[in-house]
Amino acid sequence: MKDTKKVAVALIQNNKGEYLLIRPTDYKNFGEYQDAWYLPTGHVKEGETVEQALKRELKEELNLDIVPVELFSEWEQDVPGEWAYWWSCKIIDGEIKKSFEILDYKYFSAEEIKDLKLWPAERKFFEKFIWK
Repeated sequence: MKDTKKVAVALIQNNKGEYLLIRPTDYKNFGEYQDAWYLPTGHVKEGETVEQALKRELKEELNLDIVPVELFSEWEQDVPGEWAYWWSCKIIDGEIKKSFEILDYKYFSAEEIKDLKLWPAERKFFEKFIWK
């Protein structure tokens, strides 16, 4: 995996069992997926562990302090050369405040997520692990 980029993905549930999903602002052009929902995600920087990236990204993008609890799954993303690490995470502190990168956030039930426009990797994840 010499030229593989690592992506950290946070699976966060509230006390109702709903999943935290976000949508990006339009400062980046994501084409047909610009308004699609996805789990909080970020690239792992050089010299950083996936767990450190999760903590950094959630703090930067949503003002949340989290602890990665368990590696749920890992596989190559839809984007060639990206390997995603899907972690269940727990919020330990903070109140959600969106960064300039986040247009919207919301908690959704697994059933509600079925009807959302999702990024392909998120749909694959929910089909494989949550909706089975």
